[in-house]
Amino acid sequence: MTRHDSRLALTADLLSAKMLVWIASVGRDAELTHDAHLYFADRYWRLARVQRARGRIARASDLERKAREHLGVSGPDTPPFAAAMAMPRPRHFVTTDAVSRTSLDGPDDAA
Repeated sequence: MTRHDSRLALTADLLSAKMLVWIASVGRDAELTHDAHLYFADRYWRLARVQRARGRIARASDLERKAREHLGVSGPDTPPFAAAMAMPRPRHFVTTDAVSRTSLDGPDDAA
C-alpha cells in the first residue's frame, strides 16, 4: 500500500474509469481491453488492502473477488505486437535535383 492509496482516491479512480468506459461504450457492443482489465484489477486490489487495514474484512473480500474476476478475463500477459516506427526528422532540409540535363539520341522507351 503506497502513501497515496486512500479510500477516497481509489474510489474516485474506479468511479471515473467506470464512467469513461460507460461513455465510450454507449450505443456500441464494446469490451474492455487487456490493459483496462489490469487497471481495474489493480485498483480493486489496492482498495481491498485499504478496507482490510480498516477492519472491513467482508468488503475487502468482495473487492478481492472483483480484482480476481478482472485478472481472469484480462487474458494472457503477452508482449505487444511489433509496430512500424517513424524515423526522426532530418536536422536540415535537404533538396535534391534529380532531373537529367543531358539529351540522349534515340527512341523514347518510356511507354
